[in-house]
Amino acid sequence: MLEIEKVLFLALKAFHPWEISVKLPESEGAIYVENKMIVAAELKKKNKTLKDFEAFKEIIKRRKEIEKLDIFPLRNKVENRMSCDIYCVMQMLEEIEAITPGEKSWIEEFLLNLISLDSNWVVNLQSATFKGKLYLKDRKYIDAYFLDKITKEVFTGKEALNRIVKHRNEIQTAELQPMKEPCQEKFTIGFMDFFELLNKD
Repeated sequence: MLEIEKVLFLALKAFHPWEISVKLPESEGAIYVENKMIVAAELKKKNKTLKDFEAFKEIIKRRKEIEKLDIFPLRNKVENRMSCDIYCVMQMLEEIEAITPGEKSWIEEFLLNLISLDSNWVVNLQSATFKGKLYLKDRKYIDAYFLDKITKEVFTGKEALNRIVKHRNEIQTAELQPMKEPCQEKFTIGFMDFFELLNKD
C-alpha cells in the first residue's frame, strides 16, 4: 500500500496536476494538487461532506485506516480554495503528529523528499535542545548548522549534519525558505547517501 505522505510529497513536486483518490471505511474522498499546491480536498461520509482544510485534516488524521489510495492526472479544472504548498502540508502533518504521538515521525520522509526538489532551500529546524539548518542546492545537501541551546556550542558542515541526524526525532518544527544567497559547499550528500546516513542509527 502506498503511504499517503509519500504520494503527497511526490505530487507536490510535480508540475502536472494530480487527483489523489482515497477510500476509508464508510467514506471516500479526494485531494487535488495543481501548481505544486493542494488546491482543494473533499471527504464524503454517509451524512455529510467535508471540504478543503477540514477534509484534508480528517484524511491525514485517519491515514492508517486508508483502504485504497490512487493517484492519476487531474481531468477537470478545480477551483483553488486552499493554496496549501509543501510547507503548509508539513505544518499540518506536524499538528497531527502532535495529536497522535507514538507514530513514526514524518521528518525523515520530508528531508529525503526535499532532495528531489528543483529549487534551492534553507531548511530551518527547531527542537527544545537545538536549532539547526540544512542547505539544499542542486538536489543535494551542501552545508548544515547546529546550535546546542544548552551548551551554546555551534557546529557547521558535516559535524552539524551528523548532529541533526542523531537528534532528528527531537525536531518539533521545520520551516522552508528559499536560498537567496549563494552558500559555500562544505560537503555534498545526495538522496542515497543521506538515506544510508539516516539508516545507520
